[in-house]
Amino acid sequence: MLKQLARIGVFVVFATGLCFGQRPQAQGRSNGSPGRGASAAPADPNAPKGVFPTAHGIVKSVAGSQLFVEVDEDHEMKFRLIHKTKIFQQSKDNQGKIVSKEIKASALEPGQMVDIDMQASLDGAFEAVRITVLL
Repeated sequence: MLKQLARIGVFVVFATGLCFGQRPQAQGRSNGSPGRGASAAPADPNAPKGVFPTAHGIVKSVAGSQLFVEVDEDHEMKFRLIHKTKIFQQSKDNQGKIVSKEIKASALEPGQMVDIDMQASLDGAFEAVRITVLL
């Protein structure tokens, strides 16, 4: 009988210990610290507002408001340059940090590697929101 009570006591202590680790996570953070996986670094001030899919490729040509990008050996995408399209050139500063400066669409040249944040227009065309010319 004493052995059985001891086993029950050990089980109760063990089960209680498991229950203390099972509390719900808080919904918000009041101390201002970033969440899991978040970066404490400041956000890029040049980044567009919202979430956009990104294409990666090589500039084939720029004609007026049309940008043609080769995304792989067999596929090419056409992007419309719109009034809110921002184009940035990456470069390294004196300390070796990568910095971006805004450039004009006329500075884009065939053969440059680019990342393009895009959105779809109502007619189904891809519109470039942000273009980054990579190093």
